[in-house]
Amino acid sequence: MNLDKAVRIDEDNVAIKRVKEMCINCGRCKTICEDIVGIHYDEKCKEAVCLHCGECILNCPVGALVPKYDYRKILDYLHDTEKIVTISIAPAVRSSIGEGFGLEPGTFLEKQLVGALKDVGFDYVFDVTFGADMTVMEEASELVDRLKTKKGLPMFTSCCPSWVKYLEIYHPTIKEHLSTVKSPIGIQSSVLNTYFLKMMNIPKEKLVNVVVVPCTAKKFEIRRTELGMDFAITTSELVLLLKESKIDLTKAREEEFSALLGKGSGSGVIFGRSGGVMEATLRCANYLLTGKDKITSFLTLEENQKSDKIKKAIVNIGSFTLRVASVRGMIGVEEILKDLKDYDFIEVMNCKEGCVSGGGQVLTAISKQDEINLARAKALELDDLNSKIRFCYKNPDVINIYKTYFNYPNSPKAKKLLHTNFKDRSSILREKSL
Repeated sequence: MNLDKAVRIDEDNVAIKRVKEMCINCGRCKTICEDIVGIHYDEKCKEAVCLHCGECILNCPVGALVPKYDYRKILDYLHDTEKIVTISIAPAVRSSIGEGFGLEPGTFLEKQLVGALKDVGFDYVFDVTFGADMTVMEEASELVDRLKTKKGLPMFTSCCPSWVKYLEIYHPTIKEHLSTVKSPIGIQSSVLNTYFLKMMNIPKEKLVNVVVVPCTAKKFEIRRTELGMDFAITTSELVLLLKESKIDLTKAREEEFSALLGKGSGSGVIFGRSGGVMEATLRCANYLLTGKDKITSFLTLEENQKSDKIKKAIVNIGSFTLRVASVRGMIGVEEILKDLKDYDFIEVMNCKEGCVSGGGQVLTAISKQDEINLARAKALELDDLNSKIRFCYKNPDVINIYKTYFNYPNSPKAKKLLHTNFKDRSSILREKSL
């Protein structure tokens, strides 16, 4: 069949696969890629660059696009008695996975999910919000340093792998504006492969690390050589893994996360929705600059009159007045880049409502996506609101790991293990134009 209207999905795409016999060549995937994600075809580059975001998966009317599945490989490892298999759960997964078992969008299933994964056979079940808390500690410290030195501003968040790849390809000359801090998954991996191994006296070759994510692009991100996470499986994959393991999540027993890398603060949980990374970082930056606790609510951000893809605000922290923005999609990024000097701190997420609307989430009716994603986001906000600890710097496990292992945020050891660097990938455009 001639798929001239469809976005090309290469066989070696690490995140997305097309089931060709199901494709009807309607062209919706290409429309989504251009109009929603913000990737454009032109005469110089006729083949679109894939950011692995999975928006095409969510919007395919016939289910011809799917994540590349890895969950059966993980099931094989669970049957290998020589391996110790950990699994870490990203924030947005807990408010959406219930949909795969017939529950309402936004049903919060944190403890049930932990119990189900322990029943499947995972040796340790960890919370990526721990990694998120450490990301905030490092990123807030980096932001404060940039504010004081007036260098590298504005600072962009670097948690969204689709956004990072976009910048590396289309705007590599401004990559120094990206925060050098690894994403929560990157930090989670680094902690597992160093601190956790040391504390538990486990040989590195015995450890297999899995992370459950709402985002297909994380399958690309974990292939960055320094990350060290073995598998990233999507929320939709985890539904398949549980069902094939005869686990009904609605009847699962409630369990707590494994110790050492336990539940993070409310700041870590809100990483799963748009604006959450920025808000969490500002909470911590406020403490570093003033010594006081303050909740800077995402809800106070104003919609940009020109675009519903940008929210912006003025935030006063001590003697600093920060011009901040939360951007959803690369169309919004291009708008921001025209006035880069007008901002100090910018969060960028590829997906409209952040990770809750990621390409690896349970499929929903296209017409109800906005409604469902908002329900998922509100569930995370409610968990933050009801959390006993809403600030990363008050998380006792985070305090302990800095005291006993990393010393302090942005220390030489933290710089080595918790930070990364970025590449100029603009050659991809030349390759696509050939």
